Amino acid sequence: MAKLSSRFAPNIYREFKDLHGAEPRELARFYEQNQTQIQNLDAHEYFDLQVSYLVALFELGHHDKLLSLIDEPIEASIIHNFQKHNGKDVFRKLLYIKADAQYHLMQYKEAQHTFLELMKMDKTNVFYKEGLAKTMRKIVPQFVKNGRALCILFFILSAVVIAFEVLAIKHFFSDYTFHVEMIRNLLFALGWITLIGSELIHYFRVQAKVNKFTK
Repeated sequence: MAKLSSRFAPNIYREFKDLHGAEPRELARFYEQNQTQIQNLDAHEYFDLQVSYLVALFELGHHDKLLSLIDEPIEASIIHNFQKHNGKDVFRKLLYIKADAQYHLMQYKEAQHTFLELMKMDKTNVFYKEGLAKTMRKIVPQFVKNGRALCILFFILSAVVIAFEVLAIKHFFSDYTFHVEMIRNLLFALGWITLIGSELIHYFRVQAKVNKFTK
C-alpha cells in the first residue's frame, strides 16, 4: 500500500514525468534508483509511476521481474478505481503485458487464462485474439504428441530400411531393390504426413475455438 507523500516525493514524481519519451532502460533505472522515495508518493502518483515502470520492463523484455510486480498495480487499479494511464484503459493494459510475459516465460496455461479474461472484455481486439491463439497453439494436446512420436518411429524405420538396402539388398537381393525403395519412401512419407497432419489439425482446431469464442 502506498504511503502518504513526503516533502521529497513530489520532486521525484516530476523528475520521473520529465523523462517522458526517454529510453525504457533509463526509465527503469531511474525508478529502481529512487524506489524508496517513489513508494512514499500518494496512491495515484505511485500507481502512475509504477505502471510506467512496468511498461518499461515489458519493452525491455524483463518478464520475470514484471510478473513478480504486476499483481499489486492490477489490484490497485480495482481498489482505487484507476481507469486510465496515458489515455488507455490501464486494467486491460496491465493484463495484456502480464499475459505476454507469461507467454514468453512458457507459462502457457496461465497466459491462456489471462488472454481469455481480456477476450471477455473485448472480443474484437485483434491483439487479444492473436495472443490467445498463439498461446493455445503452444499447449500441445496428446494427439499431437502421439503424432510426433509416430513420425520419429517412421523415420527410424525408414533409416533401418535404408541401411538394410545398402548393406544387403543391392549386393545380394538386387531383384527386390524396387520394392525396398518403395517401402523406404512410403515410411518416410508417412512420417511427414503424420507430423504435418497432426500439427495442421491442432492449428485449425485452435483457430476454430478462438473464432467460436469471439462469436
